[in-house]
Amino acid sequence: MMSKLYSPAILVTLKTFIKKTQKEYVFNQNMRRKMGLGKQSLEIILNECKYKKISGDLLCIGKQTVHLDRMHTLRLFNKYNFSTDMINSLFQNKKFDTITRHSHSTLFDNDLFSSFSDAKYHCLDRSTYEGATIIHDMNTPINKDLHNRFDFIFNGSCMDNVFNPVSFIINTSNMLKTGGRIVHIECATSAPGAYLMFSPEWFFSYYAVNNFYDCKVYVAIAKKKGINRYIFDTDLYVWQPFFTRNIYYCDIDACKTIDGIMYVIVIAEKKNDSTSHICPVQMQYLDKNSIDWRQKFKIFELSERPLINLQNQHYLDSNSPTPFLSDHYIYIGSGF
Repeated sequence: MMSKLYSPAILVTLKTFIKKTQKEYVFNQNMRRKMGLGKQSLEIILNECKYKKISGDLLCIGKQTVHLDRMHTLRLFNKYNFSTDMINSLFQNKKFDTITRHSHSTLFDNDLFSSFSDAKYHCLDRSTYEGATIIHDMNTPINKDLHNRFDFIFNGSCMDNVFNPVSFIINTSNMLKTGGRIVHIECATSAPGAYLMFSPEWFFSYYAVNNFYDCKVYVAIAKKKGINRYIFDTDLYVWQPFFTRNIYYCDIDACKTIDGIMYVIVIAEKKNDSTSHICPVQMQYLDKNSIDWRQKFKIFELSERPLINLQNQHYLDSNSPTPFLSDHYIYIGSGF
C-alpha cells in the first residue's frame, strides 16, 4: 500500500526514519527498565558509606532489582576498598534474586547491602508484591510510628511511579532519623515508563528550604548502549543553583543537548532541626517574601561529603555542550 502512495525515494526515507525510531524506542525502553539498583546507584551508595558508615536501620522503597554483574560489582568494591569476600561467595553459590520482576541472575538487594553494611534491611511497598515488609501507599501520609525510624533510605526510581511525589518526599523525610541519609535516583527527562520526571532544582530546593544538613545533586546522562540492556555508562555532572544568563539562549537548542536519558541523583542528610513540610518557591519566582533556598548551596559546599571521583575514567571533548547549555551543570567525568 505504501509503495502506491509514495515515490521510491520517499519510501527509502520513510523506512530509514521508522527503523531509526524503532531502535531509539528499544534503547529508551531498555534504559528505563534498568532502573533499580545499577552501577550508578551502587557507586553513589559506596561513596557515601566510605564517607560515613551505613548502619542501624536501612529502608528500600520497593524491592530493588540489582542490575549488576559480578565484574562491575567487584570493580566498584575494589575502588572503594570494601571486602569482596561475600560478593564472590554469593556469585559462586548462585544466590540470585528469584523475587523481583526483572531479575536476571543477579543478587538480592538485601544481600548486596549486607556485603558492605551491617544495617538491618527493611523494604516498603504499597502491597506485598515482591516481598515488602512494610506496606504503605506513599501517596498518603506515613504512619507516625514510622517517623524517625531509619538511618538510611534508598529510593531507586520509585517516586516517578507515584501520583503524589510531594507526599512521597515528605514521608521519606519524616522516616529519617536525625543524621539519617537518603539517596534518590529518578528520571529527569521524558522516558518510556516514567509517570513523572524531576528536575535537580525540585530536590535541591526542598532539602534546602527544609534545613537539611547537606544535599548533593548530580545528573547522569546515558547516550549510548552498554554491554547489555542493564549496564551502561553515563556522563556525570554535579548541579548548582547558580547560572550565567545568556540573552541569546535558545530553548530548542538547549533541549537537543541531552540526546539520551537524564537521571537526577540526590544524597541528602537530615539534622535535628530539619523540617519536612515547607514547600519551596521555584527559582524564577523567588522574591523578598520567599526563602532564597539557593543560598544553602554555599553552606552545603562546606560539608566534608566527597563528590564522586571518576578516577581513570575518560572525559568528553572540551567542546561538548553542557546539559541544556547551562553552567548549572558542572562536568565531573564519563564512564560513570
